[in-house]
Amino acid sequence: MARALLRIFLLLSLLNLYGEYSRSEALILVTKPLLLTVLSLWFYLHLRPLRGRFPRFILAGLIFSIGGDVLLMLVENGPKDERYFLLGLGSFLLAQLSYLSGFLQFPEAKQGQVAREPWRAWPFALFLAAIIIILWPGIPAPMKAPVAVYAFAIVSMGVAAFNLKPFLEPRVFVGLMSGILLFLLSDSLIALNKFRADAVSIPYARLFIMATYLLGQYWIARHAALAWKGETAG
Repeated sequence: MARALLRIFLLLSLLNLYGEYSRSEALILVTKPLLLTVLSLWFYLHLRPLRGRFPRFILAGLIFSIGGDVLLMLVENGPKDERYFLLGLGSFLLAQLSYLSGFLQFPEAKQGQVAREPWRAWPFALFLAAIIIILWPGIPAPMKAPVAVYAFAIVSMGVAAFNLKPFLEPRVFVGLMSGILLFLLSDSLIALNKFRADAVSIPYARLFIMATYLLGQYWIARHAALAWKGETAG
């Protein structure tokens, strides 16, 4: 069953990407709510019963991402209402906080790489400063605080995952961090496309946003599952 769900997720991803490329609103509206729903179900079935806070928080992040997908979808499709953007941002903020909490709850996280040597988080701090500086002039005043809070949350999530390097097999760590960096890239493309479209032209922006997002979420779920299975097996 779990393997079949991954095939369904791949099929839905390809259909969604084609919908973004062809601007087929019907295809986007049908596929987008199902993408993370299927991935969440796969994660649950793959690890059930979910013993421990780490897998439960990761599952919560996947589930909150469903809400974020649906709400942001409604900004450009269906009702095309900008009010859904802030709600979608809030849902994804809860997803990032769930992922962050999961990584912080991983066994021995308090003795992790960044916990012992905080200076190792400097690339994440540099990225946060750069993206805020780039976006700030184009963000409407009421949106500045929510966008800054969200950017801080997703970068903190990346730091918390990077902190786990000593406890994960190299391939699992690289896969997990690759997923997180793709998620960061996807969110950065969304922000640039929305707030700095006057200064930055991104060809096929929606297609690249969804491609990096879907691969990022899949790698996070896949390698978080491998990390937990390796931990419980040990």
